Amino acid sequence: MVEINATLSTVELMKLAGDNHQKKIELTDAERDQLFELLKEHGRAELEHGEELEIDSVRLIRRVTGSVGIYFA
Repeated sequence: MVEINATLSTVELMKLAGDNHQKKIELTDAERDQLFELLKEHGRAELEHGEELEIDSVRLIRRVTGSVGIYFA
C-alpha cells in the first residue's frame, strides 16, 4: 500500500504518478485524485508561470495563466 501525503516532495509524488501510469503500482481512484491534487498544489507553490518540471515520463507544467497540468509521455 502506498501512502500519499503532503509531506512527500514533488519529485516523490511525480515518481508515484509515473509508476501508477506505467502500472508498476495500483492506486484507488481516491488515492489517484489525492496524488494529482497534491501535485497541482506543489506545482502552484514551486513553479513560476511558464515553468515545467519533468521526471521520468511525467511533466508538471504551470502555464502562463497560472493553471497547473500533469502530462504523461
